[in-house]
Amino acid sequence: MCTLLVWKNVHPEYPVVVATNRDEDERRPSTRPQLLSRDPRVVGGLDQQAGGTWLAISSLGYVVALTNRRGAGKHDPSKRSRGRLVTDLAARAGVTDALARLREIDAHEYNPFVLLALDSRSGFAAHGGERGLEIAPLSDGVHAVTNWDLDSQRDEKARRALELARAFPLATIGIGALAPALYELLQYHEDGPGGRDGGLCVHLPASHYGTRSSAIVLLGSSPAATRYYYGEGHPCEGALEDVTSLLTA
Repeated sequence: MCTLLVWKNVHPEYPVVVATNRDEDERRPSTRPQLLSRDPRVVGGLDQQAGGTWLAISSLGYVVALTNRRGAGKHDPSKRSRGRLVTDLAARAGVTDALARLREIDAHEYNPFVLLALDSRSGFAAHGGERGLEIAPLSDGVHAVTNWDLDSQRDEKARRALELARAFPLATIGIGALAPALYELLQYHEDGPGGRDGGLCVHLPASHYGTRSSAIVLLGSSPAATRYYYGEGHPCEGALEDVTSLLTA
């Protein structure tokens, strides 16, 4: 995914709110959210080319998400799938267990990434690249990742994503209106030199590239309060579905 927005301890009912757009080659095969693990139950889309996923939600009440990372080393197609790292960590007993597992990996075996793992009480951000693995607790507040480091100011889109997330009135939006309002935020367009590529919703048909799907995850104070929403295709053209039942079916 290429836009990952996170609000931690900002909304009065949901300690963690995540809104994402996955930008990808339109020819790369992938699925809608499905069951990825049974014990614990983990759901997310499946990358059918390299395996794994970009976003996984556990029925135990936590979420793991990953973006590609620029400026931290060259891409090597022979390296291990970053998406499989997401599914591995999401199948752990919780964020603490996922952190322990992550510390065991050699980040040089993967192409550069930014990975976030959160539950309603804690979370961390991990940056993998040519300098190895760097892990830090995720602070309360508003965060954004595009394809640069967490809360990066290096790129216009990264700066704009963080500005939009900070300006979004999350704390004042009621439970019933929250997911639709976040989905509308993910529809944001800003014309760039290559067309509609400067916003959160990306359209680059000449390059067979753009926003393939959207997801919104709301983590409450207990695992049973988790809500998971999914939108297929460009959010400006699609519809948001409540797929929370996948966590309990």
